Amino acid sequence: SQGFAAIIHKDPKPRLEVVSKQWFAHQLSKFKDGEHITLAITNQRPKRSEQQNRYYWGVYLPLIAQETGEKDLDRLHRLFSEKFLTESIVEVLGEKVRMVKSTASLSKSEFSEYIMAIEADTGVEAPPTANYFDLPPQE
Repeated sequence: SQGFAAIIHKDPKPRLEVVSKQWFAHQLSKFKDGEHITLAITNQRPKRSEQQNRYYWGVYLPLIAQETGEKDLDRLHRLFSEKFLTESIVEVLGEKVRMVKSTASLSKSEFSEYIMAIEADTGVEAPPTANYFDLPPQE
C-alpha cells in the first residue's frame, strides 16, 4: 500500500491530477499488468516519516558527501533545501530573503520527490530504502 499526492479539479468534470507523476509511475510499475487494485482517497496528507528523515541524514547525505568531497551535511542540506524547496523570495528590512519550506513539512511523496530532485541534480544515486529500515534516530 502506497499513498500518493493528488489535486482534485472539478471544472469542467471531476478529475484527479497526480502531483508527483514520476513517483506515481514508479509505484505503479510495482504492479503486474492487469492486476486489480483498490484505490483509497483521503484528504489527509501523510507527513514525511521519521524513517525518511533518518535515511536522508544517515545514508543519503553522507553518501553525497563522500562522492562530492563536501563533508558538511548541514551545508549540503541547506543547498538542496534552497534549491528545491524555495517557496518565494520576499523583502525584509530592504533585503531579499529566500523563504524555504522545511523538509519536516513535506508529505511522504513530496519528500521522495525531493530525494529524486537531489539525485538528478548531483548524479549521486539514492540507495534503495529497503536496506535502511532500522537506522537509529538522528541526534
